[in-house]
Amino acid sequence: MAVYLGMLRLGRLCVASLGARGPRTPLSRPWPNSKLQGVRAFSSGMVDCTNPLPIGGLSYIQGHTDSHLVNKTVGECLDATAQRFPNREALVIIHENIRLNFAQLKEEVDRAASGLLSIGLRKGDRLGMWGPNSYAWVLIQLATAQAGIILVSVNPAYQASELEYVLRKGTTGNPKGATLSHHNIVNNSNLIGQRLKMPAKTAEELRMVLPCPLYHCLGSVGGTMVSVVHGATLLLSSPSFNGKKALEAISREKGTLLYGTPTMFVDILNQPDFSSYDFTTIRGGVIAGSLAPPELIRAIISKMNMKELVVVYGTTENSPVTFMNFPEDTLEQKAGSVGRIMPHTEAQIVNMETGELTKLNMPGELCIRGYCVMQGYWGEPQKTFETVGQDRWYRTGDIASMDEQGFCRIVGRSKDMIIRGGENIYPAELEDFFHKHPQVQEAQVVGVKDDRMGEEICACIRLKSGETTTEEEIKAFCKGKISHFKIPRYIVFVEGYPLTVSGKIQKFKLREQMEQHLKL
Repeated sequence: MAVYLGMLRLGRLCVASLGARGPRTPLSRPWPNSKLQGVRAFSSGMVDCTNPLPIGGLSYIQGHTDSHLVNKTVGECLDATAQRFPNREALVIIHENIRLNFAQLKEEVDRAASGLLSIGLRKGDRLGMWGPNSYAWVLIQLATAQAGIILVSVNPAYQASELEYVLRKGTTGNPKGATLSHHNIVNNSNLIGQRLKMPAKTAEELRMVLPCPLYHCLGSVGGTMVSVVHGATLLLSSPSFNGKKALEAISREKGTLLYGTPTMFVDILNQPDFSSYDFTTIRGGVIAGSLAPPELIRAIISKMNMKELVVVYGTTENSPVTFMNFPEDTLEQKAGSVGRIMPHTEAQIVNMETGELTKLNMPGELCIRGYCVMQGYWGEPQKTFETVGQDRWYRTGDIASMDEQGFCRIVGRSKDMIIRGGENIYPAELEDFFHKHPQVQEAQVVGVKDDRMGEEICACIRLKSGETTTEEEIKAFCKGKISHFKIPRYIVFVEGYPLTVSGKIQKFKLREQMEQHLKL
């Protein structure tokens, strides 16, 4: 089978193939039989077909399986869409002045695939793509899949030594390469589009503005593949993220959907000429990639008329999307969660010490099982062994909770949790709190080393343009509103944060910067 390679969260290299299956151990101790009663035997007939629910007061849920998974390759999906919508606009590369309909795109992809094979590449070979968003990127992504060549999506931020490492190994050792098949990404992109209600929309309603990098799964699967499977027009607004160019694409190209990470949306909302753009066609979009503060969700929906905005959660190891809002969910459901489980997917939240299922609304590690789980890490059986159990549960490393309606809330990364004097503190909770401050534009919270407490809390705050405040005023804002042990010892005002190319905040670098700044 032809294979596909995308990028892992935080710029990790991903690979897609049917191989690289390493030994696996169980995720945790087996559930007692008494806990399984009524949990695994989930039937879509038990509840409303759009709202699967947890059972038995425990944090386990299974998405509906009443629809069939798709058994097509990437190439077959493009063929089918080109037959259905030959004259529909498929791809617009604004900065290159390139426009193709689906019939033209298929012809170009077929020609490029033949060209790759004619120069000696063969099925199973690996081909690296190192560059910004462009027509060439989309063409090579689809042509390699058509020819059965493994596309190695290389982070364009990599420097010479990093690129050399990738080339010497078709993948990276640390970061890791997640092995995904056509089956993984075709079905995930199909289910993303289904939840966005794309099959019911007209061509004019399916114009996706994508400022996210194509080397990342949000771009290559959520963007390119959703376009190919559902016949949506993909609009690439710039070579790398540019908030102004994204707004211009919406206004000039009558964009109806906008993709982005929280940091990208913050930048878009704060463009100096934001109010001058035409948002009459925009209806919704996707926000993903990292935790989105509730206040940001509210601002996007109200200021950009994006009533159908959905919050999405996933990891590249899961192809990538596992939780997602419905467009019709309420504002509070979108602001307070990452949505509900996707079809053909199981999720459980387990106590990190005991491995037992947590009760509803209690935090624990989120684990995923289903068609979407990667085959393994490319050439690294030990790392696969540590992450995916023999029972195929994938440990995300994210701390989450689940409510009675099945909505999932991400609390933070387990490795980002701050342990201050024995108290567990979740940065996301504090970040959401600081976003309520009228002068705060953005806040990131990290733990910094402390001889007495082990770790202390450091809040890195970016103020709104023209605003000023003091460390003492921020601490006073906290008193009486959050527990005393959650009030940061350090308040640092910053102009920005270290980011990956895909717009994610690099907390480990931010932590290092703060420890140096504070001379710890």
